[in-house]
Amino acid sequence: MDRKKYIGGSDIAAVMGVSRWKTPLQLWAEKTGEVEPEDISSKEPVEMGIELEETVARIWTKRTGRKVRRAPKNYRHPELGYVRCQVDRLVEGTDELLECKTCSAWNAKEWEGEEIPTEYILQVNWQLGITGRRIGHIAVLIGGQKFLYKEILFDKGLFRDQVNAAVNFWTMVIDRTPPVAEAADNSFMVELYPKAGAEIKAATQEIIDALAMLQQTKAQIIDLEKTKKEIEAKIKAVIGDNLGLDTPEYVVKWIPVKGSTFTVTKKDSRMLRITKKKGA
Repeated sequence: MDRKKYIGGSDIAAVMGVSRWKTPLQLWAEKTGEVEPEDISSKEPVEMGIELEETVARIWTKRTGRKVRRAPKNYRHPELGYVRCQVDRLVEGTDELLECKTCSAWNAKEWEGEEIPTEYILQVNWQLGITGRRIGHIAVLIGGQKFLYKEILFDKGLFRDQVNAAVNFWTMVIDRTPPVAEAADNSFMVELYPKAGAEIKAATQEIIDALAMLQQTKAQIIDLEKTKKEIEAKIKAVIGDNLGLDTPEYVVKWIPVKGSTFTVTKKDSRMLRITKKKGA
């Protein structure tokens, strides 16, 4: 199935502007064909996630005693053909589903307590709304060593907001009207507009104001960077030959750093490190 033709569960967080991995503009550029989406199928985390999906489902069944079966590949909204989803597993004999995930041990904090990453909450609620199911289970294998599973109840109000966001987004795709660029789109702009034409485009008043603000912001950054360096120099002068200093709120260390690396030899140096005390 051509992913350009629909909004799926892995897209909805970007549509709503809350994805860590993709902005609305980046998703819009992919759906309109302005840029080709990155092929991540050969990336090891993705490959391992696919390979371990069956393992995660099997462990969930073992832990809960509930059987699951593979779901049909695609579900569609009854009225909006571009609103679709795929589901990993259906829980037999129920109106429930199971989404299987894997993640690095570095991301374990995202799953502590009752926490579930926002992108996955939106994905599962999207699946529940489209399939007409009431409860979603999400199981995750963390770092290949820790297994967790949690429950997500269908939120009708959230699904309504998701569908409204999808309708608005898809209208922009059809009309080829790009969403507003965000800070995370700065480096992406060269992918969206790789060539420069011959003409100079006349600026609107909005852009004129934005340019003025940009220049003011640059000047403020230069001033702040200068102030930062002056303060750091003052702190280093007070520390002198000592390791650091202590305040009621912070521990400040000016620690030695060896200059030699695998490829470059530099002089030994010192790094200023400021740590806020717990409870301060």
